[in-house]
Amino acid sequence: PAADWSLAHRLAFRFVGVYLLLYVFPFPVGILPGLSGVSAAYDQAWQAIVPWVGRHVLHLDTAITVFPNGSGDTTYNHVQLLCFLALAGVATAVVSVLGRRRKEEVVAHGLLRIYLRYFLGYTMVSYGLIKVFYIQFPAPSPERLVEPFGDASPMGLLWAFMGYSQGYNVFAGGLEVVGGVLLLFRRTTSLGVLVVLAAMTNVLALNLAYDVPAKLLASHLVLVAVFLLLPELRRLADVLVLNRPTPPVVFRTPFANRRLEWGSRAVKVLFAGFIVCSTTATEWSNSHAYGNASPLHALYGVYEVESFTRDGQPRPLLAGDATAWRYLLISRYQRLSLRFMDDTGKRFRMEDLPEQRIKASDMGPDAPDPETFTLSWARPDPEHLVVEGVFRGAPIQARLRKVDASKFRLFSRSFHWVQEYPFNR
Repeated sequence: PAADWSLAHRLAFRFVGVYLLLYVFPFPVGILPGLSGVSAAYDQAWQAIVPWVGRHVLHLDTAITVFPNGSGDTTYNHVQLLCFLALAGVATAVVSVLGRRRKEEVVAHGLLRIYLRYFLGYTMVSYGLIKVFYIQFPAPSPERLVEPFGDASPMGLLWAFMGYSQGYNVFAGGLEVVGGVLLLFRRTTSLGVLVVLAAMTNVLALNLAYDVPAKLLASHLVLVAVFLLLPELRRLADVLVLNRPTPPVVFRTPFANRRLEWGSRAVKVLFAGFIVCSTTATEWSNSHAYGNASPLHALYGVYEVESFTRDGQPRPLLAGDATAWRYLLISRYQRLSLRFMDDTGKRFRMEDLPEQRIKASDMGPDAPDPETFTLSWARPDPEHLVVEGVFRGAPIQARLRKVDASKFRLFSRSFHWVQEYPFNR
């Protein structure tokens, strides 16, 4: 009730409400058909504002040129959050000075809860399905299988751990999907928030512990869930902790007009159906386009070098040699990797060329001296591969044997209900 709101309560709602609105917008514009251009224009506006703030207000030593990409924790993202905080503070001050009627503030709170429910519901369904369809965490790649354990980054270790088990992906993603769907309905909002909080608190802990650059997003998803749960805390404490009776919630929409109320319900059903159906169709398609269900490259796999020739001279495969190859690895996503006899390695982006040739180029977007080479390949038999070309200024030829990935202990060790002793290797 409006009468229960103290001044501190009102100020907190105004500030947090504006901040979350700024963070969540332009949802749902970006996911609705035909409106992607509006969302792109909004993003471009911020891409002009944020670098200006970084240079002229914060006086950063380095200009902001990296915009949101695979990392959600860039300098751009952090400066943009500072802008959101500043705008929320200004908006709170303006509204407080102008004054706002209590009834209007309660209606604004109700509308904001609806908006945040659908945002969080959509996000959880989306992120859950990319786990269910085995897209976010694919099975360990050929490159990962031969990489020394200590060379893995904390994030790479987490990705390998998650990607090993499709069953755990389905469990973790399914929990997020269930929580997201429950959020789409008023009667199950509290249950949905509790499920989402359990899932996202774990995700946030993983992001922090394994240095995954999605800490800001996970933190804000937890913040949104907490915001939605706040009105229910007293009732939950009465039932779960204090063993007191609690009255049922009377569900009302923010609309006094009956036609608006029924219209809002119709829009709600259509939008909820759109979220679930469109997201499921998109991720199903993505799983077959580039996920674990996608076709593998003809050369996919782990290839161990049997003989290596450089400048026409056979090179002995001696440990510590930084020029001789040890493995050639073809992974998903058109990626080729080399590991050398000194246990160093390098990744390349791969492109298929005519006449059984492949072109490899540096994956780093800002490499000062990008490395590029072309290899021709042939298969004398199903178990061997022969490649030749010019690599680092010298002609090379390598004969390689394909390694059966199923023989790696990670894959050969099956599930056991009964174990007399732990098998920890």
